[in-house]
Amino acid sequence: MKHQTYPRSHKRQQGMILLVGMILLVILTAISAIGFRNVTMSERMAGNAVDRNVSFQSAESSGKEALQAIESGGFNTATLGHFDPPLARGGDTTYWTQGEGSTIPATSCATTIPFNWKSCSASVGTAYTNNAQAAQYVIEKVSSASSGGSTTTVYRITTRSTGGSGGAEVILQTLYSRTTTP
Repeated sequence: MKHQTYPRSHKRQQGMILLVGMILLVILTAISAIGFRNVTMSERMAGNAVDRNVSFQSAESSGKEALQAIESGGFNTATLGHFDPPLARGGDTTYWTQGEGSTIPATSCATTIPFNWKSCSASVGTAYTNNAQAAQYVIEKVSSASSGGSTTTVYRITTRSTGGSGGAEVILQTLYSRTTTP
């Protein structure tokens, strides 16, 4: 049997291929980890966008229910979430966006700052699909004026929803003018 001999330069290169292979493997692993992190982040962002959309749609649905209450003559200050006179800071956006609040007596709803959604608002009859909780609304009678036998009443409707996660709070506000004639 013949023993093969290698030139001296070849002996010095032994193990270099292993080193280059290991470096390439580490680089590919790092690229894969970064790619996985980006995909995970994109998935979270898409989920948050869906949750925000659910919350927005739920708040809009709540506003429609409030409009139906006004149109059917159901606005009554004895009903939770219906206020006449309007709340002093009802036009201030920071008044509404402070979370749900804690339980307080309904008699202090008009004076509590910020507004307490938990104790002082009306809840919609059914929760919007995939919503964590039923959306809420507040109707305020802003003004009423009579002229020529008809009465024009302006209402401010503020709605709140939290989406499927409970953390995608959306607050919508609209003014609604209703004219009635005898």
